[in-house]
Amino acid sequence: MLVLTSCQFANSETSEIGSMAPTCLDSLAWKKICQEYSIDSIKEPKLLSNLEDVKNHFIKPAYILYFKEEPEEIIGCDRYFIRVVYNEKIADQTLTGLDPLLSNSEQKRIRNRVLKEIMKYQCEEGKKETLIEMSRDVPFAESHKAYPLKKTPELTQPEE
Repeated sequence: MLVLTSCQFANSETSEIGSMAPTCLDSLAWKKICQEYSIDSIKEPKLLSNLEDVKNHFIKPAYILYFKEEPEEIIGCDRYFIRVVYNEKIADQTLTGLDPLLSNSEQKRIRNRVLKEIMKYQCEEGKKETLIEMSRDVPFAESHKAYPLKKTPELTQPEE
């Protein structure tokens, strides 16, 4: 069980688009947000296909939101992390925080878009904390543009 838990946390840290830790959140917040940004309104075949990719992301998102207004996108998340996004204007595939096609500014915009919705269901103190969180940098996209690592002598030499 320890190995399974360790892998989950390693994956969550390396694949997140953004993190969230909203305090004093209304107990029905996610239900209300999912109703307002329901995936049931998706009818276009290409979006439906990419919705399946979001649903089947390797860390299954607990909540999937569909934003019709520009930029149109599908966002998969759980209570603590934004995991995956599909936005045709960024790429013709679903993306995670490790994908070099997803710039840091786009990651931050996506994270803040979800946080703005969460703020509607927070107490005043929680809203203040969320505003601070929205100003922080996001973790990974641009720092991982060089992956996969190129073979170098240090990586190919056996250790003695």
